[in-house]
Amino acid sequence: MGGITHWFWELVPGNPILQRTVGSGSRRLRHLWVRMGYLGALVLLVLLGLTTGGGMSSDVTLTELAKAGTKVFAFIAYGQVVLICLLAPLFMAGAIAAEQSGKTFDIMLTTPLTNLQVVLGLLLGRLFFVMALLLSGLPLFSVLLIFGGVPISAVFASFATAALSGLLMGSVAIALAVLRIGGRKAVVVFVIATAGYLVGSYALDALVLRRLAATGATTVLTPLHPMLVLETYLNRANYRPPGAEEVANLAWPARMYLSRPLATFCTLSAGLSFVLLLWCGLRVRSVGQSEGTIRRWLAKKLRLRGGDGADRRRKPRTVWHNPIAWREANTRGKLAAGILARWAFVVLGLAAGAVLLGLYHYQKLPNLPGSASHEVFRNALLTLLLLEVSVIALVALYMSAGSVSREREDKTLDLMLTTPITPRYYVWGKLRGLVSFLMVMLVVPVATLGMVSLYTMWGLWRQWPTASVTYVVGTVQATYELMLFEAPLLLLLTLAPFTAFCVVVGMNWSIKSQGVLSAVMAAMGVIAGLTLVLGFCGLSAARNIPYVGPVINCFSPVTNLVMILNPWETVSRFVDHPVEGRAWLLFGAAASAIGYGSLGYALLSNMVKGFDHTVRRLSGGG
Repeated sequence: MGGITHWFWELVPGNPILQRTVGSGSRRLRHLWVRMGYLGALVLLVLLGLTTGGGMSSDVTLTELAKAGTKVFAFIAYGQVVLICLLAPLFMAGAIAAEQSGKTFDIMLTTPLTNLQVVLGLLLGRLFFVMALLLSGLPLFSVLLIFGGVPISAVFASFATAALSGLLMGSVAIALAVLRIGGRKAVVVFVIATAGYLVGSYALDALVLRRLAATGATTVLTPLHPMLVLETYLNRANYRPPGAEEVANLAWPARMYLSRPLATFCTLSAGLSFVLLLWCGLRVRSVGQSEGTIRRWLAKKLRLRGGDGADRRRKPRTVWHNPIAWREANTRGKLAAGILARWAFVVLGLAAGAVLLGLYHYQKLPNLPGSASHEVFRNALLTLLLLEVSVIALVALYMSAGSVSREREDKTLDLMLTTPITPRYYVWGKLRGLVSFLMVMLVVPVATLGMVSLYTMWGLWRQWPTASVTYVVGTVQATYELMLFEAPLLLLLTLAPFTAFCVVVGMNWSIKSQGVLSAVMAAMGVIAGLTLVLGFCGLSAARNIPYVGPVINCFSPVTNLVMILNPWETVSRFVDHPVEGRAWLLFGAAASAIGYGSLGYALLSNMVKGFDHTVRRLSGGG
């Protein structure tokens, strides 16, 4: 018994890697500010939720207070799970990336530490800070219980779901890092795929599966999605697991899978994490043995003719006036995988939009109970556009956050500092090049919306019944076009400046951070917090505040899509005054473009002003 206790102590509590990571990281002032910022954001969201939900008025009843508390708790619980799923892999990947960049990883593998000690030390060392961030919000969740409307089981379910989601995401990221399957790029691709899965599968369940069932029960996707698992506790009246008598005729695994989604999610997450960590433990000391073999083989096969000593020539290429901008726009994503991923996004996105439009025209979309054909079409189009915008934002953040940090890591930034290139020339060149690279991807959502607008105009001219929709808002009934003619312009005016702003934020943290992953995490945290706050306030303002509300909502890229696709039912008084409503939508899009442009310009000016000092300080510290 003593041997087992000693083995467990050395494996987890007394793990030297875990103790070193926690001991050194806990003393950093940056981690304290991160926790304080996280708690401050939660408090702000609670106050905003109570204010907009009617929980702060003088004559509020206990029932209204309970409803407001329930809405706030649901919003924070969902946001917490999404942030954990997106940020945990980057935290985990930084565990091995930091060791490898410091040349201490290979030395660590020569120590008497066992394979499991190495893997668990790297995982738990970074997972500790994620769990500490989660636990710091527990007192605030407990305060919401005073309002009523939130069962205490929902609090434990929320934290269990978030913690196990973080464990699973971290295990996958550690596996990718240990096996060196693409390195940091694979981790970021995994984050983007995770975001796509969260949005796509939730939309599939909410818009298709549960409406086809029309029973208010959970679906086959529920135990596989953390947000759907939470919904079984937060929306039990409309989304509940089937009772024991309803699944009594099924086998035991099927009964547990359908009737106990939280237990199934916990079992699957913990089991898959255990398998991945065990596999990493078996392979961690073989890291690097075959590194570069495939790359050298491909280089040998694709080598230009002429022998090793012969001159290799290529056609001269025309470089822009700013070579930094040309380099960012033309040398990124030039490997086969990058080219394939970029153009696959374009082709698949446009094809999906065209197929969806064709299905709507020929009335082949699913007949969902309680939803008209145009509602199904709009919901599917909204899901597609949200996926595309999410991918564009994540790619912009990753590329910009690594634009300077990567050059600092491979020591090319020091060489650039010896050239006549000025900070303004360098920073603005980075921005122009990255935005130029992303323009191909930005075309996809705008062109998709453009197809629908052209279809609407052509259909109205040909008098197609699918090109117009009858809206009933309150006591007002009116017939208008399926889509605003100017919808692509509205989307372009809001999406392009927001994407450029994401690039600027990523570049700002790339200059201030030593490594790529730390810059990516910081930039994602800023944009995620900004999007959550603006989205929480924007749609509510558009529905309740005439004229000014749509302008506020234009600053949120997510809820702005909802407003552009269906302003008649999401914008206050739009049905009564459509001409004025369209004018305010255009004004809001222009205001958001000016706002994000001004913020970006201010950040760029600050970066240029402190570029030399920041870069030289970090280079000297490194």
